[in-house]
Amino acid sequence: MSGLPTSPPVPPRTDGPAGGAPPSNGDGPAAGGGARSASDVRGPGGSADPELAAAAHTIVRFARDECPLSPAEDRWLRTGLASALPDLRMNALFDIRPGLLRESQHLVVGVERASGTPVSALGASWATTASGRPFLHIGIQFVAAELRGGQAFATSWLALLEEVAATGGFPYLAALRTYNPVAYCAMRAYGRLPGAAMYPAIGTASGDPDAQVVALAGEIAAALAPGAPFDPASGGIAGIGVPRDLYRVRPQGDDAEVNAHFERHAEPGDRILCMVRIPEETVDAIMANFTRRTRKPARSSAARG
Repeated sequence: MSGLPTSPPVPPRTDGPAGGAPPSNGDGPAAGGGARSASDVRGPGGSADPELAAAAHTIVRFARDECPLSPAEDRWLRTGLASALPDLRMNALFDIRPGLLRESQHLVVGVERASGTPVSALGASWATTASGRPFLHIGIQFVAAELRGGQAFATSWLALLEEVAATGGFPYLAALRTYNPVAYCAMRAYGRLPGAAMYPAIGTASGDPDAQVVALAGEIAAALAPGAPFDPASGGIAGIGVPRDLYRVRPQGDDAEVNAHFERHAEPGDRILCMVRIPEETVDAIMANFTRRTRKPARSSAARG
């Protein structure tokens, strides 16, 4: 089976564990082994979903310890993301953090089938608070603007959750740091089920935030940004974003309250800690929700966020 076509071209891989290569008509990442494709998007041992197979995008998965990005694949992904996200200074980011895309334990890449061009990347790794509480750190969340909130975005999240759950258990506690209110809204949608707790709780009518949730957020902030100033009331972590001008303009979502929160509490270079805690009894509902969303057409840009 041949690999994905790429731009720029990526030579076939010969390293990494044996496995299926991404289906397409040209050479691409992990051809002949290494990365796994949308053919296993239903999880280990699962069957391929015909609706996903017919979609305009496919998913390629990498794992830091089992099927890492090769140097050629790293270049392919950097080039594709820089092109797909002109609203971010991606090349400046990669200059400062050249190993960023190889750091995540789990990396899910969305690829346009017709061109073989990467258009999104989600990366996550397990981390632990000082008190020994494990959590999933979502360290990479890059999605082309036209795909945010649509089918391809939901498919990537489902693939990432399945990969994480299959190798380390379901992430009952997950966190990310962001300057983008759309990322907060995406995480809120993931945890918007009875019993789930979202931090910061923007736009809720519940009054003061749960003290245990706020304390847990403080532990996670200390684990992800040791020594950085952290505001537990807002989730703001000062001065940790690089480069400081990564975002060419301040991003906006569709939720005015969330936009206002980010404008009040995050200057360029700052980040907002977003955290969700999921009770065990809602796991099946969360996975079912992402599965439903992968079968829906992408929303218009006006509906995203």
